[in-house]
Amino acid sequence: MDSPGKHGSVSNSELELFICRNSQFLSVRRTGSASGGSVGLYNSITGAYLRGIGPGRIPEYSHILATTPSLVRGWRNIVYELLVMSKLSPTKEVRHWLGDLCVRDAQDYGNLRMPKFTPEPTKVWLDGACASGTSGKNYQGAM
Repeated sequence: MDSPGKHGSVSNSELELFICRNSQFLSVRRTGSASGGSVGLYNSITGAYLRGIGPGRIPEYSHILATTPSLVRGWRNIVYELLVMSKLSPTKEVRHWLGDLCVRDAQDYGNLRMPKFTPEPTKVWLDGACASGTSGKNYQGAM
């Protein structure tokens, strides 16, 4: 793998606990049962909704489903965005999950250096048809 840190999918309850341990003024609310429910992330001061985490296992990288044109958020992107928004502290555990360079990129460059595409070959939704190949190349070709 090219990216440092933790690899593979995680359950949404594991990601929820990780966010709770490392968050700054962020409250987490769960609907449904353990890993079968969804998680909502809220600003604990204003109560404003920030984003949600879907049920089940969360993949490492974001991708678009081949069957429907919907985006599946990866845990790397979720954690990176929370770092950019200053909702997560850059703790030792966050550095272990993302890698030291990725945490520094989030602090220094913001969303410009976000991990955008999965490095694995995958099927993606492109102009109403499924296309095989590396998702990054397929996205870049569509722009």
